[in-house]
Amino acid sequence: MALQSAYSATFNGGPTVLLWGDTAGMRALSDLLRKMLVVPSAMTLSEICESVDGKTVTVRMRANRRDTGMRFRQEGLEWTLRPQSADDFAVLIDALAASGKSGHQYLTCGVTDEITVMVSHREYPENLRP
Repeated sequence: MALQSAYSATFNGGPTVLLWGDTAGMRALSDLLRKMLVVPSAMTLSEICESVDGKTVTVRMRANRRDTGMRFRQEGLEWTLRPQSADDFAVLIDALAASGKSGHQYLTCGVTDEITVMVSHREYPENLRP
């Protein structure tokens, strides 16, 4: 299964980007976030993730909090993170994967109008289409 992504306007009560998968997928996501701390160029999740809704998610680093969070950009979505947030999110994702249990984490930057990012480990089937 690895890692899959989809946007839903109503998943869990509001706009959400769901990233779901197995332990290998979670580790790939946390590795990508940490790699961006060293090489802060924009990356797309398509390198490690299957977008089941066709929306590409681009991840970018930003030094300040302004304009951070997940947002619509042109044809896809853009997840803009401060380095500290990327590192914190990688730690949360690693803990989720290491637990060996099904579960999820919400990864938000705490800014107005951002789309909630929910990372789910072994909670949803591969054929989910939220």
